[in-house]
Amino acid sequence: MALSTVEVRPHSIKLTGQEQPVITSARSSDSAIRPAPTQGQGKAAPPSSYSVSSIMLSQGQQNATAVQIANKSLQFVGKELGHIKRALSQALTQGDVPVAELGERLEQSKKRIINELDGARYDGKRVIDNELQVKLDSADMRRFIVPGLNVNRLSERPEEIRLDFPQGRSVMIQFDGQSDGQRLVKQIDRILIPLGMRASLHDDGSVVFETDERTYKQMQNKVMVTGEGHRFPAGQANLFTVKPQPEGISELGFNLASRDGIKRTIARVNQHLQQVQKSLEHAREFSSDLTVKMDSIQNQGKVLSTDEVNQALDTFVDSSGEFTSTYKALNAQANLRRHSVVALLK
Repeated sequence: MALSTVEVRPHSIKLTGQEQPVITSARSSDSAIRPAPTQGQGKAAPPSSYSVSSIMLSQGQQNATAVQIANKSLQFVGKELGHIKRALSQALTQGDVPVAELGERLEQSKKRIINELDGARYDGKRVIDNELQVKLDSADMRRFIVPGLNVNRLSERPEEIRLDFPQGRSVMIQFDGQSDGQRLVKQIDRILIPLGMRASLHDDGSVVFETDERTYKQMQNKVMVTGEGHRFPAGQANLFTVKPQPEGISELGFNLASRDGIKRTIARVNQHLQQVQKSLEHAREFSSDLTVKMDSIQNQGKVLSTDEVNQALDTFVDSSGEFTSTYKALNAQANLRRHSVVALLK
């Protein structure tokens, strides 16, 4: 019988990374990745817990608080306007109400409204403007026009006009008789920016100025204007009364001298009451939309707490022992000699 010989040479099959793996906990002090050393001997700063979702949630909560403040103030304003309308209606039907006494009562109600609006603030900023609209970012701003300052008025006549505002602030406006209204107002706007004011163009061609509430009150509805005899008188500066654009609750007046005057006053009060109702509806809609968005952000951007992270790490460390044992067994089986495999097959 012929015998055959087989030469058995040693072979080794190794898995990648044959060496024994080292698995360490992310909380271990001997971790291979260490934070950069801090200068000095102060305490290490805690890890940042900020995220996009947490910032958005924080902003949403701030807006929700501001809207709640606005909602409460609007309800107060609505009640006071209701008292004013009731008193005016009684004066209209009875006709023998003392005008001086009624006027004083109405002015007191208006004063309470103004104080309420001025106190309705979040983070130092008003949340309801003079038109009784909820504005979380620009309720402190007031807009006005200077009568006669219109880009369509004598547009072909060049004229240099000087406006003097409170605290020594002044601006020179150059009508060259050639530039269109949009370009001219943009130039005025650039000049006013260093003064903390802005300018825009109204549909009728009037130049609309915008400034903060504090500066507007300092003006006391007055501005000094000097021209060259075309749009405004030349020589000595003239005092002009600015006109709010548009008029709001601060400009509410009480004409009690006649029935027609009382009717016009009631009509204006009704306009303010309608605006209060609209603002309350907008505030409710804003709150509802904000709640939905905040819930969505909270669900999508949920961040694990410290306890949850530690629990996950503990589970990982506990299971790492079983993983290491399995890995070693696989490694040992892969490194069997070929003759051992042949022997096992026999």
